[in-house]
Amino acid sequence: MDARLNVFTMMAAGLLAVLTCMPTRAESSDTLSVITYNVQFLPGMASSANKRKEPVYRAGRIAEEMSAYDIVALQETFHVRFRKQIIEGIQAAWGGKGHALVSPDKEGHITNGGCIIMTRLPVLETHAMVFTHFSSPKDYGVRADGFAAKGVIHARIARDTADPDAYVDVFATHLEARQDELRPEQYKEMAAFIKEYSDPEHPMLLMGDMNTRGNPEYRADPDSQYSQLMATLRAARPGGGITDVWPALHGDAVGGTSEQESSDIGKRIDYVLVGNPQSPGRSLRPERIEVRLFQDDKVVALSDHNAVTAEFDWVTP
Repeated sequence: MDARLNVFTMMAAGLLAVLTCMPTRAESSDTLSVITYNVQFLPGMASSANKRKEPVYRAGRIAEEMSAYDIVALQETFHVRFRKQIIEGIQAAWGGKGHALVSPDKEGHITNGGCIIMTRLPVLETHAMVFTHFSSPKDYGVRADGFAAKGVIHARIARDTADPDAYVDVFATHLEARQDELRPEQYKEMAAFIKEYSDPEHPMLLMGDMNTRGNPEYRADPDSQYSQLMATLRAARPGGGITDVWPALHGDAVGGTSEQESSDIGKRIDYVLVGNPQSPGRSLRPERIEVRLFQDDKVVALSDHNAVTAEFDWVTP
């Protein structure tokens, strides 16, 4: 099976869920708010290993918080019941509307890739791919990434229905967690997918858990995996390139996403990246980016990751 699947093939095979109805009219806005969040809902029996308990409560609270954003990218929505609860909760908050693009299943993997893109804006087209490089159960046992069909999902999202040519290509991913040396191979696969499905004359966003340390010391090291990631991605968008929004707006601030006590500690492994056209045209100008801890009195925090939120201005020539 070809790892790259268009949405029509996946829908026919039952591998892609797009849940919703297209709004007949979406209000135009000068800003775009986005969030990426690894929510840790492990599948089946593995759910007992979730760091945060009370899954029904967590799913409800996560849906409530996510509904404040225009575009939502989630990772580790492996558990079918709680994935459905989150999707339906967000859609309910959006007045029964909204699109949900879910990672496809693939033969040879126990569960899907765990990623979701949700939006209340018009969706023009979608695509997905599954990585061919991943850690195997033979080498890593129950901790292997290969149990899940991890990859990248893509949604072309319009600003509104009145101007479908004003759109952004949005990609969500979750990269290899166990076998470090495989991650650069996934960078290449992801970059090729982005090159194929992003329009260089329009802006793009890449969000997700990259499992790649982006703390200041790694950004300063030309041989680090962070440097490999950014170089590989930028080659996929020649001219305009791709920008890591956190250091662009916060310099050497840590921006940690692995510890729920503070964003000033821990590893920065969750990202919002933006790419804009080289020539003057429609673009997204980053105005704000924050790490959200989502601390909670009942479960300490809503996940074992922090979320990253960002706000962009739509710029029209």
